[in-house]
Amino acid sequence: MFGIGLPELFLIGLVALVVVGPKNLPQTLRAIGRAVREFQRASRELRQEAGFDEVVDEVTRPLREGLSGIEEGVRSTVDDAKRSMSLEAEAESEAVDLAMEYPEGGPDDFGALPEGAAVYPETEGAP
Repeated sequence: MFGIGLPELFLIGLVALVVVGPKNLPQTLRAIGRAVREFQRASRELRQEAGFDEVVDEVTRPLREGLSGIEEGVRSTVDDAKRSMSLEAEAESEAVDLAMEYPEGGPDDFGALPEGAAVYPETEGAP
């Protein structure tokens, strides 16, 4: 409500217990609750009488409608892009070159070194 977490609420309760005392604490909390309730009721009535909520709604409605139109446009564009990407991926997967997948000479035929080849070239004057 006011950005008060459980530790802060506990600290406020402890201070209230020390300041007011355990005997008068329930009556004090009841009075605070009534005051908060009356304040909320008065602020709600004031907003209704002033028409503040209607004015805010009147101003923000065109913005929300415009944003929803933009959102629908973006969503359809993203969906179209996803669809086209999936179609391209399917087309590419179907067009896989079988020679690349299964070389004619077996697995060693594709970029492998001959068995007798030196892994590192021999250098002259090596220590």
